Parts: sequence; structure tokens; C-alpha cells
Amino acid sequence: MINSRFSGKWTERRLSDLAVITMGQSPSSIFYNSNGKGLPLIQGNADIENRQTIERVWTTQGNKRCDLGDLILTVRAPVGTVAVASKKACIGRGVCGLKPFEDSSFLFHALVHAENQWQALEQGSTFTAANSEQVGQFRLHVPDDENEQRAIAEVLSDVDGLLNALEALIAKKQAIKQAVMQQLLTGRTRLPGFSGTWETKRLREIADCLDNVRIPLNEEQRAGMPGPYPYCGANGVLDHVNDFVIDDDVILIAEDGGYFDEYAYRPIAYRMKGKIWVNNHAHVLKAKSYYDQGFLYFSLVHKNILPYLSGGTRAKLNKFEMYKIEINVPDDTDEQRAIAAALSDMDAEIAALEKRRDKTRAVKQGMMQQLLTGRVRLSD
Repeated sequence: MINSRFSGKWTERRLSDLAVITMGQSPSSIFYNSNGKGLPLIQGNADIENRQTIERVWTTQGNKRCDLGDLILTVRAPVGTVAVASKKACIGRGVCGLKPFEDSSFLFHALVHAENQWQALEQGSTFTAANSEQVGQFRLHVPDDENEQRAIAEVLSDVDGLLNALEALIAKKQAIKQAVMQQLLTGRTRLPGFSGTWETKRLREIADCLDNVRIPLNEEQRAGMPGPYPYCGANGVLDHVNDFVIDDDVILIAEDGGYFDEYAYRPIAYRMKGKIWVNNHAHVLKAKSYYDQGFLYFSLVHKNILPYLSGGTRAKLNKFEMYKIEINVPDDTDEQRAIAAALSDMDAEIAALEKRRDKTRAVKQGMMQQLLTGRVRLSD
């Protein structure tokens, strides 16, 4: 039998009974600056990142303030996002500051768990907002025993620590992969056993374009043909349908609507294997003989192709210009394969870490549902 460490009551309490609430008030913009004079100004969701306040704008005036470690709650568009003040700051009208009477970490986790409840608070016709009375009257289920609050907070904070460590490791692995790609895909660094020459080729010389297979389907058409086959667009799988237009290992690169400006950290191409349906917003590429499909994919996925785009309100990579894209290629196909295999191994390692992170997030959500409602009590 599991013995609970705690058996005290839980009570529904107003937020005004749990913390001193300070509603923000924005100073005049004439006092704003971007060079660090005065205090950071926390105005809303844009000043929050990873549950911490960030510094974007400073102000030399402002009467409403928060201290390091205070909780920040957004009260305008959207309402209810929670963060911890990373330093002393001024708070604008889009947020309020909370100085907890009891365990600060427990209140933080309880408010994170309750974020979706704030959606019921709507004021005005163009955006959601909450006033001081609504914030103060907001109710949370809280254990009367402050020791239980601390114990719950410690457990959830430990999981947050694991998530933060995983995020940092994923970011590190991604940065390493970017650096390795810059070396291996240019021939600056060679894998052991290879010493042949490299050449600069245009895309038309190393790939065939299979755009003739593309058939666009609107949302209504797709709704009438649900199935197992991916329906692919500019940046990935949009839907699944009951038929396919190609069964092959292909590279899809956005024709329009791609992440062209963000190529360094977002993919502009992706690889699909097997039966798929492709719409007219992605070019379909297949490496020619003597060129490796994996090497071609890694050469394109984060490539700067901005010089090849046509202008206008929506940047577009037409087929004629796409064929001009230049790629450095080793003459030895085995070296191409070896480079692709090395980068694929790095992708697999990152994917495994991302899967672990996502699983940990799901576990934490389940823990919050149980621990922050009193349904499950912590045991010895």
C-alpha cells in the first residue's frame, strides 16, 4: 500500500488571496529606448520566452514594477500566459505582476496548468483582456498545507529541469550538425578514405524535375477522399488522401510559400519516400544517375536560394531559375553517400532526443492533471 505524505484539505482560493497583484501601466513611449537605459519594459506575450521575461525595450520612466522572481501574467491578447520575471522590470498594461504570499513555484505551476481557463475571460471586440477584478477573482484549487505546495512544485520543477536539459542538448546537436554540414558539403573537411575532386554543378545537371506528376486538391476535395497517403505541399505534409501520384524517393522544394528567408534554421526542402500526392506548391526532384539522393537533399535543405527567387508580393522559385542553383559535389558517388549517411545519423540522434522531449512533456502534462488537482497525493 502506498502511504501518502500529505492528507490535508485542498481549498478553492481567489488569486487575490494568493498573491499581491499589480496591474501594469505603460509609460509614454517617449521614455522607451533600445540601448539598455532604465529598466526592461514587460508589455505582453512578445516579452516572454521559455517562461522567462526577455529584454527588448527599456524605459527610463514607469511606476508599475516587478521584482526578480515575481510572476508575470498576461492580461491582453492572450490572457493567462505565465512567466517568471528574470530581473527587476517595469510592467506595461498588457501584463500584471504577482508577488505570491506562499510558495511561488507552486503558484507558477498552478497558473501554467490553468492557462486555458483564461480563454473564458473576454472583453472588448478585437482582443481578449482581463481587468483587475477578473484577475483577483480567478480561482485555483490549492492545498492548505504549504509543505505540500512546495513538494508538488519540487516534483514539477525537476521535470522542467529535465525538459530544459533536453532542449539545450537538442539545440547543441543542431548547431553541431549545421557546422558539420558547412564543412562536409563544401569539401573543406573530408571523411576518412576520400581524396577525389569536387565540382560545382547546376541543379539541372544532377537532378530531374518531376513536376508533371503534381495535382492540386482543395480542402473540399481532400475531405471527400480520406486515406493513408501523405498530401504534400510547400513545407510538408498537409493532409492524407486515398490515392497517390508518385511512388518513389523524392525531394520536395518549395516553389512558393517556402521558408526562403529563414533557410539557415528552417528547411526549404524535405524528403519523402513511398506513395505520396504532391500539390503545385512544391517542385519534385530526383537525383540523376551517379548522384546520391541523400547528398542532394542535404545540399538543398538549408541552402540560400534567395538570389534565384523571382520578386513580387510572394517570393517564387520557378523551374527555370531552380535549375540554375549551384551545388558543390564530389565526383566519387561513394563519398556523396558517406556524407549523406553521416548527416542522416546526426538527424536520427536529434530525432530521438526530440521524441524523448515530447514524451517527457506528455508525462508532465499528466502529472499536472493529477498533482495540481489533488486527485493524486505525493507518497513516501
